[in-house]
Amino acid sequence: MMRYRGFIVHGYADPRKNRLFLPGRLEDGRSFVIVENRWKPALHINENDREKVTGLLCNLPYSTGPSLLQSFSGVETLLRLDFPGYAARSSAVRLLEDAGVSGPDINAKPAEAFLTEKCIRGPVEITGEAASGRRVDIVFTNPCLAPLDGSVPAGEWPLKIASIDIETDTKSGAVLAAAICVGNGGLGLVRVLMPLGTSTPEVGQEGGRIFFHQDEASLLRAFIDDICRADPDVLTGWNFLDFDFPHLAERCRHYRIPFTLGRAGEGAKFFPGEGRRSAAAHVPGRQVIDALRIFRSGQSGGYWRSYSLESVANTVLGEGKLVSSSGEEKIAELERLYREDTVAFGGYCYQDACLVPRILARTGLWRLTLERAILTGVTLDKAWTSVVSFERIYAMELGRRGIAPPPAKSIRVTGAAGGTVLESVPGLFSNIAVFDFRSLYPTIMRTFNVDPLAHARAGIGTGAVTGVNIENSSTIIAPNGASFSREPGLLPSLIAEYFAARRRALDAGDGTAAHVYKILMNSFYGVLGTPACRYGRTELAGAITSFARKWLFFSRDRFNEKGLRVLYGDTDSLFVETGLGDGASYEDFLDFCGSLAGEVNNCISEKIREEYGLESYIELRFEKVYRRFLIPPLRSIHEEGALRGRAKGYGGAVLESGGKTKVEVKGMEAVRSDSTPLARRLQMELLELVFSGCGEKWFVEKVRDTLKQLRQGGLDGELVYRKRLSRPPETYTASTPPQVKAARALGWHHRRGTVEFVWTITGPAPVSLPHDSLDYDHYTDSQVLPLARSIAAAAGWNTEIFPEKGRGRRDYEDGQMEFLF
Repeated sequence: MMRYRGFIVHGYADPRKNRLFLPGRLEDGRSFVIVENRWKPALHINENDREKVTGLLCNLPYSTGPSLLQSFSGVETLLRLDFPGYAARSSAVRLLEDAGVSGPDINAKPAEAFLTEKCIRGPVEITGEAASGRRVDIVFTNPCLAPLDGSVPAGEWPLKIASIDIETDTKSGAVLAAAICVGNGGLGLVRVLMPLGTSTPEVGQEGGRIFFHQDEASLLRAFIDDICRADPDVLTGWNFLDFDFPHLAERCRHYRIPFTLGRAGEGAKFFPGEGRRSAAAHVPGRQVIDALRIFRSGQSGGYWRSYSLESVANTVLGEGKLVSSSGEEKIAELERLYREDTVAFGGYCYQDACLVPRILARTGLWRLTLERAILTGVTLDKAWTSVVSFERIYAMELGRRGIAPPPAKSIRVTGAAGGTVLESVPGLFSNIAVFDFRSLYPTIMRTFNVDPLAHARAGIGTGAVTGVNIENSSTIIAPNGASFSREPGLLPSLIAEYFAARRRALDAGDGTAAHVYKILMNSFYGVLGTPACRYGRTELAGAITSFARKWLFFSRDRFNEKGLRVLYGDTDSLFVETGLGDGASYEDFLDFCGSLAGEVNNCISEKIREEYGLESYIELRFEKVYRRFLIPPLRSIHEEGALRGRAKGYGGAVLESGGKTKVEVKGMEAVRSDSTPLARRLQMELLELVFSGCGEKWFVEKVRDTLKQLRQGGLDGELVYRKRLSRPPETYTASTPPQVKAARALGWHHRRGTVEFVWTITGPAPVSLPHDSLDYDHYTDSQVLPLARSIAAAAGWNTEIFPEKGRGRRDYEDGQMEFLF
């Protein structure tokens, strides 16, 4: 018997022959499939439902027996139903669901249940005999399988990615070109449909990468063969699942061409998205992932003007598409290129396909995807999902303890209040230190045993109880009243394991692996507050946020006791006036604030030990210092009484080691994607003026100069709004936002994405279509004066010089903007 190490890419069942197929790739690069026909499917139900189930399943072959698993609550007894095959199990599932009978694994697919049972998360050790395959290199029949953890780094698995791009006729929908690029080395080809009435050039131009066809059907058949010969593990592309894949499927259906893209004779399937559910695909033996979705999910921080392939490629790679225009201009240019130079047209399509794997490689997002899949055990297409990942991780941990998951019942989960936000003090301040709790929500879960199993086994607490009677050590009660067993839960142990692994990754300089552990831990709170997760409960998420609120207030009070004012606080951060002068260096702040954080941490640890009898893992740290810090007031500054500061919006000059400063903005126009480039640029420039110590005169002159350029048409290139439609425009019925109006003007239907539009004298209009004159009053009132007014108010200057809409502004007279005071 030989041993092999491989990565399982996909898992699916063949109900006709009662087999599981687990295709993947060995570490030596050969593709394989594991065929498993010994494993028998089963279901678990509550013993109390035995009589009801007996009547429901009387016409199906199955046997019953005691379950080796405990129920999740520890109260019910489970009964195991064994089936001779997958078809019988599927029929039983339908009957039980229709009758309202629940169970821990009723909605589990056989392949997922098999891999979860064996704790296999992708990497696997295979012990068995190998035979040659037809659509793969090697076939293993009923081998011994064992999880393979960590012996092969994620980045070293030789999984093969094929990026696909197609170009279509905007009128008929015909596929004019189809390209495939394997890996990021540019290996691949493109097939081009010749325009009507033109002769086919010599086959294999451009180094054998461009091939020509006289009809679309032959192009599609050849392209499907190209994919199968390349034998990739992953099919991808930019916006692949919202355009290329379904369009290829539709054109193949039009010509009755089998859409067999996978490693089996079974055709590939497309599942359109509905509501908030995204489109998906099933290709036997391969995974289908959308590179655009990965990019949007995996980018942390930073502002992206556009998520188009052209924009992202230029930013990440320093090069873009061969045709860089957009909208109607791009369509016209491509149509001309197709008519006049089919070789260049094919090159354009091929370049688009090649850019995608290079972007995934350069950004590290492909490795991040692999790391997440391996850590959670989900397939590559689900690697960036939070709920599916959490449920798979938690189910494996339950299995190790011999406990079944809870049934996936429909339970009303209202979530919990968001992070606690302290009322902010508006104004311009000096030498403000930022303290933040390191991974606050995960450390709360770890400290107070906030865990679904611990909650289920303790019973739901009631009433607004705080603390716990330590003499009665069986439960921990959160500030919101939720109770938790003191028996070590699964989440705290997982979080401890992830913290240690993240520390090892950081020490080794592996930022990618460290990032995976961080974002996975931070996702645990969110899944516990959503009804989409079987473990989601309102009181679970509420316990976390109530503990967070408690320690945020506790820390604020400790700072206040030391005579230090807290200007603002949000969820896990506090902004504190240090009282140090401008002569203090970065190192001075490091010493002073580090000592302060240590004192607060000691107070927190002592309080938790006294009140709960627990060890604290909560840690407050000094994060950074702002030499100058500005909190703008709320937009309505004419209300009576003291001004209130804007929440989640501020700017500052961050002090760096060596004495240099760098302007940083959070939650304001400069980092908001729904602001125009003009607003983003102007706000940064105004903040730089204020932080550098300029007077009110220079500030006003900057605004007036900007308005003058605006009204003279000199800033037209900075007035484009870019807003994303999360659902197709036809689904908006209650209201019609400007981006929806622009999308409808473009003729969008069953389409989502980013819309570019300008505001004209007749309202919003797509930038790519002919439109009326720009409405400079709109931009003055919505993009320039509001941000100037809020910064001036924070700086303590006269805000009346920047009137609100309709409050004393009048147009240019003799080229000079005048304001009424």
